[in-house]
Amino acid sequence: MIAYFHDDGIEFNPSLIPKPSQCATCKKNDNPKYEIPCNLTRADQDEDIFICFAYESISGREKTKEVLQEMEDYMNQKYGKHGEKRKR
Repeated sequence: MIAYFHDDGIEFNPSLIPKPSQCATCKKNDNPKYEIPCNLTRADQDEDIFICFAYESISGREKTKEVLQEMEDYMNQKYGKHGEKRKR
C-alpha cells in the first residue's frame, strides 16, 4: 500500500476515518483504483451530510442523479448557487 500524507506531513491513516453508509452503495467502494481519492474525500467532510460528487450508485444512473441532486441542493441552500454565502 502506498503511504500518503496530510498537508502538515503527518501520515494519513484511513482506518481512523468513518466510512459513511452512502459509500456502501457506490460503484467505487472497495475498488483499489479509488481508495486514495475516496479516503481523502471522507476525511475532508465538515458538512451536515456526506458530500461526494464522484458518487456512482450501484443502482444505476437515475439513483446516482438523485443522490447528486440532493448534495447539490444542500450545497446551494447552505452556500448559495454561486457560493455567495461562503464566509470570506
